[in-house]
Amino acid sequence: MFTPVTVKPTIKIAIIRSSSIGDVVLGTACLNFLRRSNIPYQLTWIGRGPALQLIAAAYPEIDTVELDQGKSMSFDSLSSRLADVHLVIDLQTSLRSRALGRVLAKNYNTSVFSCSKNSIKRGRMVLNSRIRGRSKSLPESYRSVEWHQFQNMVHTLYRGLRYQLPVESLDGLRPDLAHPELPTEHATELKSWQKELRFGSWVAIAPGAAHETKRAPTSLFVDILESFREKLVAEGRPENSVNILYVGNEVDRERSLEIIDALGWKGSSLNLAGKLSLWESALALKEVSVALTNDSSLSHIAEAVGTPCLVMFGPTVEGFGFSPWREDSQAISSSLGCRPCSKHGKVGCRYEDHLCFRLLSSSDIAQLLTSRVAVEEKVES
Repeated sequence: MFTPVTVKPTIKIAIIRSSSIGDVVLGTACLNFLRRSNIPYQLTWIGRGPALQLIAAAYPEIDTVELDQGKSMSFDSLSSRLADVHLVIDLQTSLRSRALGRVLAKNYNTSVFSCSKNSIKRGRMVLNSRIRGRSKSLPESYRSVEWHQFQNMVHTLYRGLRYQLPVESLDGLRPDLAHPELPTEHATELKSWQKELRFGSWVAIAPGAAHETKRAPTSLFVDILESFREKLVAEGRPENSVNILYVGNEVDRERSLEIIDALGWKGSSLNLAGKLSLWESALALKEVSVALTNDSSLSHIAEAVGTPCLVMFGPTVEGFGFSPWREDSQAISSSLGCRPCSKHGKVGCRYEDHLCFRLLSSSDIAQLLTSRVAVEEKVES
């Protein structure tokens, strides 16, 4: 007599996260968590624009649905497309995403779980900085991370799975091990710039950010790289043994050209800012030894492809939950008491001097770069 084989039912999950790009990348920790599990699942990601294209490129096996920002709030066509979904994970938690969740719950009895953005906590931190000003140093808790935002996202998914699935299906699952991930192994067709990046040691510079106030001055990047050059020479390494890649959007291309002109680096300088899609930027960042960035989406993309990051924080703080998470990455910031200026870094400096960036030590950051750069020339695989 044969024992029937128990087949686990496939759970259909939809994740909503349309913006910002950095948060979308952090949301891939949910995908990493599912890939680590033995749960049969079908996944739909609801988003829009370049961020959705990035998800589609990194995860060709999942279904992606464009959420048109200009359409009405009825969501009739979208909700009917998701009629057979069992579980919705709302990482956006906006008015639109909540409305969609309510429609799905009402019309199709879909289970919906929303992720906390910790907005109240961040608002309190901003308010305290306004009161504190520069009379006192920044509390150390503001410069450390108890809980990364991507961990909130993963635990929202885990709560949904616990509600939806039998408890035995969750045996051995470790939400704490999940992390943002942009798989690249399926991208086998090499671009010309990828081939170039596979020779020698490369450092990536990402001088941009979503808001002007979050962008460190180009002069700081120049000072860091000048000090980096000095440290290479002091250690007996030729300056041209290390090459520099610049990534970002069209605005960042101009900033990159300023750095290149001021620096006069003797190694190769490859300015791909404004020339690559987000997915291509991820592929480029995969090839470098380390990336130096502001608090920006490119820092999250770099870590998601396995590249360590040195992330400079100015008007925002690590305590918001968006600081680097890899062991070989590091957040860099000052103890200036007026930080953070706002919850997203949009508000201009009330002192009009951007001291939060000017207090950062270019020599210390250059030393961190030096310690992370591979001496050996990369061999094309």
